[in-house]
Amino acid sequence: MLKIKNIEFIKAVYDDSLSHNIFSIANIEFSNYPPINGALLYWRKNYNTQTEFTPEGDYKFFYDMANGKYFASVKFPKNVKLTRDQKQELAYILLDERGSIGSYSFKTHANRKNNFNPKKYINKIDFPEDFHVKSIPSYVGPIIDDKDLEQILESNPTYTKKFIEEYCYFRYQLVRLHPTDFEEYLQYVDFSYVCYACDQLSEQYLIHNLDKVDVSTLQYNYPVLSRLSASFKKYIVDELKRQNVTINSHFEHETDTFIEDETYFSEYGYIDLLDEDSEDEEEVLEFQFFEFDRGPYKWYGSEHLVKGIPSLASQVYDDLGFKKLSNKEMDQLIKSYSPLQISLLSAVFEPHWLHRYREIIDWKAACLYNPYLTDDFLIALLKYVEFDALGQNLWCEVSEEFIETYMNRFNHSKPVPLIIRHLTEQLYLNHKDTLKVDSDLLYQYHQSVGDEEYEKIQSLLEE
Repeated sequence: MLKIKNIEFIKAVYDDSLSHNIFSIANIEFSNYPPINGALLYWRKNYNTQTEFTPEGDYKFFYDMANGKYFASVKFPKNVKLTRDQKQELAYILLDERGSIGSYSFKTHANRKNNFNPKKYINKIDFPEDFHVKSIPSYVGPIIDDKDLEQILESNPTYTKKFIEEYCYFRYQLVRLHPTDFEEYLQYVDFSYVCYACDQLSEQYLIHNLDKVDVSTLQYNYPVLSRLSASFKKYIVDELKRQNVTINSHFEHETDTFIEDETYFSEYGYIDLLDEDSEDEEEVLEFQFFEFDRGPYKWYGSEHLVKGIPSLASQVYDDLGFKKLSNKEMDQLIKSYSPLQISLLSAVFEPHWLHRYREIIDWKAACLYNPYLTDDFLIALLKYVEFDALGQNLWCEVSEEFIETYMNRFNHSKPVPLIIRHLTEQLYLNHKDTLKVDSDLLYQYHQSVGDEEYEKIQSLLEE
């Protein structure tokens, strides 16, 4: 077995003159084999769909197994003496580490193993004339227990057991589709159920439909909660309290942690109530020729979204499969949004939108929560920056130079998490009489500070 000691991925500069669209270059170090430098990771249109290998002998890894239109592969330097099978396995490893092999399209697209046809199915259901979407509670899934069935029948005398079972199955399968695919059928489904059972809701989709969002059911949709920003999670908690609704026991007594911790509920997959419909777990491959010396960590430079590959459509869709809006489309939406919606969007908008709508953005929310803020962006829009809020931002990254330059703009009457997260020994020495930081606070943010700086600053705090 050849032991891989390290893989360094380098982002490639695109060159339209190349027939191969190289999206990364890999340098591989081994413990028991000469290094391989300059392995080219590329995508290409598949002109010959009948072959598994390119004319040069590179194995084709298809983005969409149902459609062999594009493939990814790796071109190794000519001096590499690996066998064809070894090259195939190493190519798989490189593509898997740099991206996501076997399915470069999103789970929200057709390869998500859901062939449910809502139009065909709904035509088979005999809806009672007095049907209303709130008549069947959101917590009722596709398999209904006798107690729930009796209560629904008692409250709705015109309903039949057959109708309830068919409708619940329809409702469940419908919200397993992508939201853009079930929008036209929302008249048949209570949006509370969408909030409860659809695992593909994005934060911007929820903000767009804010007047319909039911926080009492959304608080149990763990896959969605795991992706939401602190801003929207705070909105959920505030609304639950305002409506005097019982808060989910999983975070009832630690709402601050739930709001601020990005990993809260991250272990949850999508909601699946039918065992027979559950998808197979990803197969763990046993390599024949290579093993790792790295431990459980990804190599530096590996990414799970490779922009620029046509099948990813990353310039058209976001990472949850929602079509990205044009400037004109977003302009129309912004005009229709309430101040609350704009405030929630300010916390998650990418810099392009923050700049475009800078006159109406809620800059307190943007500075407090937005993870996309950078030195250059903040400096360019300095007159809008609210440093008191920016100092409490737990998610954006700025440089030591930025903090040094604008140190006096922050509110030092209290600890400034942004500075503590980026604290260095030199920053501390320069401003130890200004900064409010102690051992407990430093430890709270020690992962951001880094072990080396943490030890140095901790020693200074103990003096």
